[in-house]
Amino acid sequence: MSLASRVNNPALDELVQSSLESECRELKWIPYSEVIDIRSSPIDNVCYARTSYDSKIILLVLLGNDETCTPTFVCEFAKVYSLPTHEYNNDDSQFRRYKKWLENRNKLIKGFTKYDDNYYMVAYERFHHYYSRYGFCSECGRLRCGPVWCICGRKELSDGWSSNNKKLDEFIKSSQIQANSANDAYLEWIPFDCIEIRRYIHRRYLGSLPTAISCEVKLIPLEITDETDDDYYVKVNYSANTNEY
Repeated sequence: MSLASRVNNPALDELVQSSLESECRELKWIPYSEVIDIRSSPIDNVCYARTSYDSKIILLVLLGNDETCTPTFVCEFAKVYSLPTHEYNNDDSQFRRYKKWLENRNKLIKGFTKYDDNYYMVAYERFHHYYSRYGFCSECGRLRCGPVWCICGRKELSDGWSSNNKKLDEFIKSSQIQANSANDAYLEWIPFDCIEIRRYIHRRYLGSLPTAISCEVKLIPLEITDETDDDYYVKVNYSANTNEY
């Protein structure tokens, strides 16, 4: 059993180095000694694990060995995952929201590691939602950042999600179908564990430090059952668009 704290594959080295040229410096080499408790996942070529220093759950995405990870393979892999992120910061007016989506998604990618002659991409646990909720574009093969549009221009509604309420699912999909471009507003089902709650410590206090909790989204309870009248959805949609909550 071999452990590698440093990886030396020219193609992957170049990908990491190109990432370091950006302000985000998003990719790095990760010693495999920091990876523990590896276990399988429902996704092919993907394993769950934990980091030894903070016990956070991570994903290991198998790339292959040196024979597999040729410059051509790594270039295609980088294209599929839109790496490094800063190379996709274009000003395409049709996809101006893509930059933000991509930044938020790829912040979950930590970098690469090596174990027993195989290379792996390392990402935080929440990255698996992009496989299950959005999937890969059937036109260009990229891992998508949203439920409706791909950066290549293809509109393709993802079906890897459900609120477990048929009428609510139909309501969400209806708004997605009506979107005419990637910049149009539409609804999306968001699993609760994808909502990040940030805690800020007020350093000016001493002793027992109070904390303030701030969310980037507003959570609004909905009274929805399978028997909910259609007028209720119209009211919710109107209220959300006019900020009447």
